[in-house]
Amino acid sequence: MKKYLLTWCALAFALFSFAQERTITGRVSSSEDGSSLPGVNVVVKGTTNGTVTDTDGNYKLTVPSGDASLVFSFIGLLTQEVPVGDRTTLDVQLTLDVKQLSEVVVTAQGIERERKALGYASTTISSADLANKPETDVGRALQGRTPGLQILNSSGMAGAGSKINIRGISSVNGNTQPLWVVDGIPINTSTNDSNTDFRDGNIAPSRFIDIDPNNIASINILRGLSATTLYGSLGRNGVILVTTKSGASSKQQQKFEASVSQSYFVIQAILPEYQNKWANGFDGDYGEFFSNWGSLFSNNVAVGKHPYYEHRALFPDHPEFNDATGYVPKPAPNNVKDFFKKGSSSNTSLNLGFKGENSSLNLNYSHLDESGYIQNNNMKRDNLALGGTANLTKKLSITSTFNFVRTEIKSPPTGAGTGSNSTGGPSVFANLFYVPRNIDLMNWPYENPITHASVYYRNGNDVTNPRWLLSNAQQTSKTNRFFANVSLNYELTNWLKASYRLGLDTYSEKQTYWLNKGSVGYPTEAQLLSNGLYRSVNFLNTIVDHTFMLSLNKEIATDLDLTGVVGFNARTDTNEQSGLESSGQVVYGLIEHRNFSNTTSRDFRGNNLNKTMRRTWAGAYFDMGLGYKDFLYVNLTGRNDWSTTLEKANRSLFYPGASLSFIPTTAFPDFASGVLEFLKLRAAYGTSANFPEPYNTRPYLAINAQASQDVQGIVSTQGTPTVLANKNLKPELLTEIEFGLEAQLLDNLAKVDLSYYNRQAKDQILNRSLDPSTGYQTTLINAGSIRNKGVELGLTISPFRKGDFHWDVRVNYTKNISKVESLPEGSKEILIGGFTNLGNFAIEGQPFNVIQGNYTQRNDKGEYLVDENGNWVISNDIKVIANPNPKWLGSLISDMNYKGINFGFQWDYVNGGQVYSYTAATMVGRGVAKDLEAFNPGLPLILPGVKQSDGTPNDLPVTTSGMFFGNSIIGGSANDRGVFDATRIRLREVKLGYSLPSSITTKLGVRGINISFLGSNLWFRAINAPKYSRADFDRTAFGVGNGAGFDFLGGPSARRYGVNLRITL
Repeated sequence: MKKYLLTWCALAFALFSFAQERTITGRVSSSEDGSSLPGVNVVVKGTTNGTVTDTDGNYKLTVPSGDASLVFSFIGLLTQEVPVGDRTTLDVQLTLDVKQLSEVVVTAQGIERERKALGYASTTISSADLANKPETDVGRALQGRTPGLQILNSSGMAGAGSKINIRGISSVNGNTQPLWVVDGIPINTSTNDSNTDFRDGNIAPSRFIDIDPNNIASINILRGLSATTLYGSLGRNGVILVTTKSGASSKQQQKFEASVSQSYFVIQAILPEYQNKWANGFDGDYGEFFSNWGSLFSNNVAVGKHPYYEHRALFPDHPEFNDATGYVPKPAPNNVKDFFKKGSSSNTSLNLGFKGENSSLNLNYSHLDESGYIQNNNMKRDNLALGGTANLTKKLSITSTFNFVRTEIKSPPTGAGTGSNSTGGPSVFANLFYVPRNIDLMNWPYENPITHASVYYRNGNDVTNPRWLLSNAQQTSKTNRFFANVSLNYELTNWLKASYRLGLDTYSEKQTYWLNKGSVGYPTEAQLLSNGLYRSVNFLNTIVDHTFMLSLNKEIATDLDLTGVVGFNARTDTNEQSGLESSGQVVYGLIEHRNFSNTTSRDFRGNNLNKTMRRTWAGAYFDMGLGYKDFLYVNLTGRNDWSTTLEKANRSLFYPGASLSFIPTTAFPDFASGVLEFLKLRAAYGTSANFPEPYNTRPYLAINAQASQDVQGIVSTQGTPTVLANKNLKPELLTEIEFGLEAQLLDNLAKVDLSYYNRQAKDQILNRSLDPSTGYQTTLINAGSIRNKGVELGLTISPFRKGDFHWDVRVNYTKNISKVESLPEGSKEILIGGFTNLGNFAIEGQPFNVIQGNYTQRNDKGEYLVDENGNWVISNDIKVIANPNPKWLGSLISDMNYKGINFGFQWDYVNGGQVYSYTAATMVGRGVAKDLEAFNPGLPLILPGVKQSDGTPNDLPVTTSGMFFGNSIIGGSANDRGVFDATRIRLREVKLGYSLPSSITTKLGVRGINISFLGSNLWFRAINAPKYSRADFDRTAFGVGNGAGFDFLGGPSARRYGVNLRITL
C-alpha cells in the first residue's frame, strides 16, 4: 500500500513540477547597433540549466515559473540578469564592458590587435550599417558613418561614380582616394575614365562598386599614416579594410546556416521646380531661343509662328505646326518632369554557411538589377563569393576566398553642360533643365522621320534635342572581375607563427561610346560628332600580390608582452588598354567600326587609346609592440619600398612610424570614477610616399599600331611623347603627427573618440611647362608642399536605456584645413582641373583646389562698378573666386530599439565651402526657376553699384531679364556670379524595421525574419542656393577626378525608398 502511495505521490509531484515549467524564447543583440549576438551564454540563475544563442542571437530555454531569472553573459560584454516574470518571450541587449575592453580589430596587413593597444585612430563599421541599404555602391553607404571621410557623387544615376577622400587631398597629381583591402588583399578601385576637365567621365564609377555590401562582415577604416605604414605608398591616402562574410572567421554555432534577403527600392530623381508664368524670349517679348524671359502666358496673345514651323513638312500628323502667325504660347508644366521616370533597384542575396569539426565554408551570391531614372540607364551586377578555412594539421591551416563579379552599366552620355550644348561631346542633361516653359518636349517630335537627325524648336535647329540623345547616344561598361586570396598559416611555436598569402585581382572591362549621326551644335573640336561616332576600348588590369609574414606574441617578462610582425611584400600591377574610335557613320543605326568612314587609335581630343603599363613594388616591413600591465603600449613600425618607376638611386625609400597608447584609468584605478570610467590617450607619428607613374624617367617612343595614312600619304607609327623624361625624379614624402583620446563616461552613457592630425606632403610631383623649342611640352619635377591638419570627433550617447527600450545617438564631426605651403620657384599657380581661365588651382598660401575665374569688378570701397549700359563690369583677368573646401562636416545618427522594432535616421550637415554651380545659375539666369515668380521679364531694375565713369551711384536701369541673364554667367558675365555658399543639410537615411519574435519564427520553421522599410537621400537643402533649383552640392562635375566645387548641369541626385525582407533558416 505504501509503495503505491509513494508512487502516486512521486507522479503527482512530477506532474506538478512539469506544470510549473515553461519555455522562454528570445533574441540577444548588441546595444551598439542592434546586431545579433551569437554564442551568448543564457543560464537560469542558481542552476546549471542553460543554452547559447545561435547565429542570429536567438535562444530557447525551459525555466521554472515563479521568481526565476536568466543570466546573459559574453566575453567583453556586461553580464545582465533579467527576471523572467510571467513572460514567455524575453529579448535582451548587451553592452560593452569597458573594464574588459578587449575588442580585437583588424589592422594593416590583416594583423589583429586589441583596440586599447592602438595608438592611432581607427573606426569599425559593422555589417548592420551596410547591408540591405538603398545605395548599392558601398562607398555611398559609408557617407556620414565615420569622421574623417568626405564622399562626393557624380549624380544619382545607376552606376554613377563616387569619390572618397580621407583627411583631405595631399597630392597635386596621382590617385588621392584610399586603398581598399578585401580580406587582406589590396584591390584596384580606380576608374578607367578619370576626368580632369568637366567634359566626360561622369558615369565612370570607381571600381569599389564591384563590392557587394551584403557580403561584408565589417569595415575598418585606417585614417592616419601611422596606421597605414605597412602598406607603403599605397596606403598614403588612408586604407579601407573590408572583411567579407566569406573571409571572416566563422562564428556560427550550427553545422549549417542560411539566410536569404530580397530588397526592392524606387529611384526618383530630385528635380527643380519651375515657374509657369512666361514663355521663351527676352525682355517680355517672345523669341525662339533658350532664354525664358518672353511673353506672359496670361496675355493669351498670338506671338508668331509655331516653334516647330520649320519642321512642319516632316510631321503632317501635327497640323498645329503649320501655324505661321497665330501661335499662342501655353505652359507645358511637366515638360522636364516627364523626361524622367521612376527607376527601381532589386537586390537578391543568398548566404550559406557550413561548419565542420576542423573546417568552415561560406558561400554568398547576390544579383542586383537597377534601372535608373531616365531611359536607357541601368546597372546589373552578379557577385559570387566562396570562402573557407581548414585546419590541415594541428599547426597548419589554410584560409581562402574567391570572388567573381560581373558588372554591366549602361547610360546616355552625361558630360557637363554650359548652355546651348555641352562643353565637349553630347550630354543628355546639357540642354534639358532650362527648356522653355512653353516647349512641349515630351509630346513634340524629336527625330526627322527620313534622316533620323535631331529636330528641335530652336531657330536653325542648332541644338540637339535631349530626347534624341536618349535614343541615339550611349556609353556602356561591361566588367568581368575575379579576385581571390589563399593564405597558409603555420604555428612554429605557441608564440611564433608564419604565414604566406597570395592575392590576385584581375578584371577585364569593355567600354563603348557611340553616337548616331544626326546630332548638331557641338564646339569645334567635337563637330565630327554630328556625323556619328563609335569608340570601343578594352581594359585588362591585373594585380598579383605576395606576402610572407612572421608574427609573434610572447610575454618576455612579468607584466611585459611583446607582439610583432616581420614581413615581406611583392606586388606587380599590369594595365593594358586597346581601343579604336571611328567617325563618319555610313548607315544610321549600325554601330560597328566597319560602318564608319574613318578609324583611328586616338579619340577626337587626341588621347591615345592604346597603352600598356607595368610596375612592380617590393617592400620589407616590421611592426613591433610592447605592452605593459594592460595600460601602456608602445609600437614601432617601418617599411622600406623599392619601386620600378624610378631610377636606381631614388627607387628605395624607408618610412618609419611609431605610436603610443596610455590608459590612465587602468594604470591608476583611483583615477576612474562614476563619471570617467575609461580613458585612453594616444599619440602617433607616421610617414609614407607617393611614387610617380611609370615611364617618366627615361625617353621612349610612343607607338601607334593602328595609325592612318595622312594627307601626304605618310604613315607614321612612332613618335616622341610630349613629356620630357627626368632621371632625377623622386617620390613625394608624407609625414604626419596625430594625437587623440578615447573615453567612456557615466556608466557607458557616452563614448568619445577625438583626434588631431597634422600632415605634410612635400616634394610634390608636378608638371612644369617647357619652351616649345625643346620639342616637349612639359616635364615632371619635385617641388612644392601641401599641408592638411584637422580635428575628428566621434561621439556616441545612449540617452535612454530601460527595459526593452534602447536609444543610441552617434555624432561625427570632421574639420580639415588645407594649405599649399610652397610651389616651384617661378610658379604662381598650378592647374588641378578644369580650364586655364576657370578651374581648380594650387596657389601658394591658399587652400588646395581653390577656384579661379573672372569676376565682377569693384572699387576700393568694395562697391560694384557699372558700365554705361547699367551692367556690371567684368574683369579681364582671373583671381580666386571660391574655396570648395568645407569648414566642417557633421552627421547625426539615431537608432532606437524596442522589442524587435528598430527605428533610425541619419542627418548630414556640411558647413561652408563654395561651389561654382552652373545648374543653379542657369535655372535663374534663363528665367525658369520658380524662385522668379514674383518678377516680370519686361520691368526695369537697377543693379547695385557705382558708375565706372564717375563713381556716382548707379541709376541706369536694365530689364529684369537683363539683370538675371545679362549679368549672370549665362549671359557672359563674370564667373563669380555663379558662386554659391555650399552649406547644406540632408536627411541621409530613415529606416523602420521589425524582427519577428522567436516564438513566431520557430513555429514557421525558420530562425529569424526581419522586414525593413528604408529610404535614402529623402530630403536636402543647399541653404544659400536658389531654393527651387534643387542644386545638390554633393555632386561633382569631375566625377572621381581630383577637382572639386563645380556643378555643370549633370545628372540630378536621387532619393531611394523601399523595403527589404531577410529570412534566416
